[in-house]
Amino acid sequence: VCDVVEQRDLPALYANSDLGLFPNRCEGGTNLVLMEYMACGRPVIASHATGHRDIVHAGNALLLESLPEQPVKDGTGRVVAHWPEPDLDELIARIEHAYHHREALAPLAEEGVRTLQPLSWERTAREALRLIGEV
Repeated sequence: VCDVVEQRDLPALYANSDLGLFPNRCEGGTNLVLMEYMACGRPVIASHATGHRDIVHAGNALLLESLPEQPVKDGTGRVVAHWPEPDLDELIARIEHAYHHREALAPLAEEGVRTLQPLSWERTAREALRLIGEV
């Protein structure tokens, strides 16, 4: 258990890590923590599924692409959806690759910064207003 981390402390926290791991099954939107981490110039391993696809690609992240679908059941046992399930062996292989090829991570991290640089809350708000205006 750790204390609450203030938003202003996150860049320093990210800077003190070597690699961000985002083997998420499902993102309802774009993963904000993933985006913050990449914007701080840190390399990531991320599942190439759902909301992550909005941001990550082979040029800015080590991708988890072995994602067999797993059924999601409700309380009665009825299948209501399918989620991509990241493969643990692939995740371990990507971590080992990152450890043994650290020099290859810098270009990915730099491209991650370039990917995120044009994004801002102001731009997001303008785009949302534009889309609402089209309705």
